[in-house]
Amino acid sequence: MVSNVTEIARGEREMEEVVASRYRSFDATSPDRAADIVPTDPVEADRFDAMRAAGVIRGAEGGFYLDETALERVRRRRKGWLYGSAGAVAALGLAAGWVLGRRR
Repeated sequence: MVSNVTEIARGEREMEEVVASRYRSFDATSPDRAADIVPTDPVEADRFDAMRAAGVIRGAEGGFYLDETALERVRRRRKGWLYGSAGAVAALGLAAGWVLGRRR
């Protein structure tokens, strides 16, 4: 189960980087450099929509652009959530071990 979740997260991150790289390659990283880049691949389109919803891809006069600051903020938040969750699981494991150890 854990490996499936890890693989899904890795796949989402890789597709996120594909979308971000496309905007970087067109130098579409500010409103005045917005480009009309719309993904045609369904998986890429899904990641594009998620990035738009998160405010990473933004609309402007000429199309869309990548907001690098928002991308970094989303990645930091995701990393914090990941480490926080891992810490919580570890704490629960220690507590469960302590409770089960006292029963003997």
